[in-house]
Amino acid sequence: MRGRRYAVSAGGACVGVVVLSAAFSFVPWLHAVGLYQRDAVRAGQWWRIVTAMWVHLDVWHWLADAMAGAGLILLLARVLQPQRIVGALLTCGVLVQLALLTQPAVQWYGGLSGALHGLAAWGGLRLLKPTAEAEDDRISRWIGVALCVGVLVKVWLEQSWLSPIAFDPHWGFGVVRIAHAFGAGSGLLIWVLGEWRVKGRST
Repeated sequence: MRGRRYAVSAGGACVGVVVLSAAFSFVPWLHAVGLYQRDAVRAGQWWRIVTAMWVHLDVWHWLADAMAGAGLILLLARVLQPQRIVGALLTCGVLVQLALLTQPAVQWYGGLSGALHGLAAWGGLRLLKPTAEAEDDRISRWIGVALCVGVLVKVWLEQSWLSPIAFDPHWGFGVVRIAHAFGAGSGLLIWVLGEWRVKGRST
């Protein structure tokens, strides 16, 4: 019964991510007010820090992020509660936008990719640690290893600290690679804070 409830919740989370990102990507006025614009945020339009992760530049950009988001949620929901997965995704998304304020070269940004890198890092680290519900779940731990290694390798290969933005002819726009690094760092940060909180309760 509990597994079925988690499956329903995970499915609902996937639908929520797909629908919310579609709304901000394809409804013109939501796209306009939701996109991260550095000057607008600095002028007081703080909500863009929260909404920018849902805005995408075209159908393929949206579809890639929506599929990746749904896939990650379903993978992590093997062990983790869907509401915590969504909470981590939202937290990473906000932290990425805040970090982008330190990057004058990034004047605008939209997309879930930064937040998804954070979710993959956080989720991978969470899956590496056995839980009471999944003490012998080797598959989940291997998924955790794959997620952690995948994020580390991707961030290293992109080397966004050398070039925060790189034009990708496949996408037809500049990919803000620094957002991926910020996302991975955000995932690591909230995992560390979570572990610290758990240890604080046990002492």
